Amino acid sequence: MNYDNPTLVPVDGFQIATYANGPEDGTPLVLIHGWPELAYSWATTVPALADAGYRVIAYDLLGFGKSSAPRGVEHYGMANLIGHLEAVLNHYGINQAILCGHDWGGIILWHAVRILKHRTIAAISISTPHVGRAPVDPMTIFEKRFGTEHYFIEFRDRTDAVEALYNSDSDAFFRMMFRASPNGLKLTPELTHLPTRFESYLRAGAPDNGDMVVTPEQRAVYSDAYQNTGFLPGMNYYRNTTANWEMAQGLSTTIEVPSLMISPEDDFFLPPSTTDSMVKTVPDLTRVTIPNCGHWAMWDKPEAVNAALLSWLNQRGF
Repeated sequence: MNYDNPTLVPVDGFQIATYANGPEDGTPLVLIHGWPELAYSWATTVPALADAGYRVIAYDLLGFGKSSAPRGVEHYGMANLIGHLEAVLNHYGINQAILCGHDWGGIILWHAVRILKHRTIAAISISTPHVGRAPVDPMTIFEKRFGTEHYFIEFRDRTDAVEALYNSDSDAFFRMMFRASPNGLKLTPELTHLPTRFESYLRAGAPDNGDMVVTPEQRAVYSDAYQNTGFLPGMNYYRNTTANWEMAQGLSTTIEVPSLMISPEDDFFLPPSTTDSMVKTVPDLTRVTIPNCGHWAMWDKPEAVNAALLSWLNQRGF
């Protein structure tokens, strides 16, 4: 995957940076990254899919990498994000595609396969389950369950302070984030307090404990990119949680396309058990667990992720 030379797709007065690989006549497969990530997060995935004959399109979401990065929170609502995905499909002349998302890309994915069902062949999510619309604003749930230091709440209520904190040392931020997950670690409120944890990490000298899932060179791609965009655009995705919840009212919870759910075994934020309810809302569902793998699955266990992807795609004849 060549991350240096994107094709820029215009939409809504902005530009979305895209990266196309594989034969032009191959089945289209669009990759949607998460936070705090980039299209580059698929660097270990794209070659395997392209070599298997798929037309692979990865792109930097608005606010990330080489895409435009407006500061206004209003640009990052779900309707806008799905519009950007549709613009990418249109630019490449793709009528229907397989959609694959990780982390926040999975949230976008599960909305897109319902709103753009007519343009979706199949859905693949890594880490992020499809869940029904919460009975109340999810922000209320997060605050009650995890406290006011939960990062969703901090991004909303202490936006300027958290932005300044993260921007103060982007490389240290990724040294803290891109680590392997200890086997059996359970989610506690403190683990969701990302700004507070980062403050403590900086006070400790931002140590590299040797459990990184990326090399220093790979990490530098992220820290360099975020030095250019800053962290506010990515935070704006979370700041739209209430608006996205309101937008989803009346949207069917049923996923009507064949779907693959890949769960890293040691993802303590989104463990495999969070996918259990999907058997009721995704009639054509395959679930796969990647052993000894944390949230950053494409870096942590790339061969296992690629094997799961290609096995399912081959079995389904896509």
